[in-house]
Amino acid sequence: MKVVLIDDEQLAIDVLEIVIGEMKNVEIVGTFTDAKQAYREMEQLAVDVVFLDMEMGNIHGLEFAEELMTKYPRVEVVFVTAHPQYALEAFEVNAIDYLLKPVKKERLQKTIVKLQEKLALYANNQTVAGDANVRLFAQTMGGFRLLDHQNREVRWRTKKVKELFIYLWHHKEQESHRTRIMEELWSEMPDEKAATLMHTTVYQLRKRIKEIGIDNPISLVNERYVLNVDVQSDLTEIEGMLQTTEMSRSTIEKLIELYQGDFLEDEHYQWALPTQQKMKQSFLHYLEQFIMQVIDDKKQSYYIEICLEKMIQMEPYNERVVYLLLNHFGKMSKMQKMVALFHEFKAKWIEDLGIDVPKEIVSIYAEHLKK
Repeated sequence: MKVVLIDDEQLAIDVLEIVIGEMKNVEIVGTFTDAKQAYREMEQLAVDVVFLDMEMGNIHGLEFAEELMTKYPRVEVVFVTAHPQYALEAFEVNAIDYLLKPVKKERLQKTIVKLQEKLALYANNQTVAGDANVRLFAQTMGGFRLLDHQNREVRWRTKKVKELFIYLWHHKEQESHRTRIMEELWSEMPDEKAATLMHTTVYQLRKRIKEIGIDNPISLVNERYVLNVDVQSDLTEIEGMLQTTEMSRSTIEKLIELYQGDFLEDEHYQWALPTQQKMKQSFLHYLEQFIMQVIDDKKQSYYIEICLEKMIQMEPYNERVVYLLLNHFGKMSKMQKMVALFHEFKAKWIEDLGIDVPKEIVSIYAEHLKK
């Protein structure tokens, strides 16, 4: 394992160099008190790990690590700090991410072992990913699940790491400015704290995607983040079907199967609401168009029914849809279903809204009962 030490204090480097020198299979290939010089010269060094001071004058370790990992995506970073609060805030006590000064031999040995395991994992995943041409799949309707190229669900370090991935993926075409990300994901935090949390979360997200086998998953250009990951999704699939003019029964079945809830509904992201509402209205409009095309075709009874039931599930107080489904049950002589729907709807309106069923619904219900 080849390592580089970066700290603006030469004494700190000397102390760490002595401790690391006692580790087996670890070679120090460079030491730097100037982070910018290290950034330039690392290109000539085959580096596996950088031991990086968290605070170096005007340069914050988190921001520098971000730039470092963008240019050298295969390098692992270990922060060294005299201030435990930075580690606690930034990494939630993950042993591989930081060491407290003065660095103890036993603590360093544990970190070295974990680093070796990580590097082996990366190498293995790179081989698998290279063969599999890494593609991820996102399930976004209702909640959010990301599946890797082996169909395993990706687990996230924190909720914010997960949200940042979804945010960057969703805004991939527009690119995402640092300031906008802080406003959207950490609006309740003071600016300085929001910036620290953002840098930390970007760092952790890079590491997580790297573990899947994807180098340089996030680019930073002109203060804007870009996600360099190929992600297919049910959202894209649904959008494609909603744009088709030919409304077939197979399309209807597939749409209803995919639409298991509104876009990111269970995640409760405020920034996702515009897309969520747009998708919902497009989906409902599509189902309604299909129903209006086949409303008098008895052969389409099953598909009319599942469309209307789906629409009621999504908008339980939409009296027009309830009217259409009651009328459909009546015309198809499905009286048991009609009666059950009417009483369910009536109870819901009285209990939730405090008002009785609209006259039009009572009228169509009574008309079919007489028949």
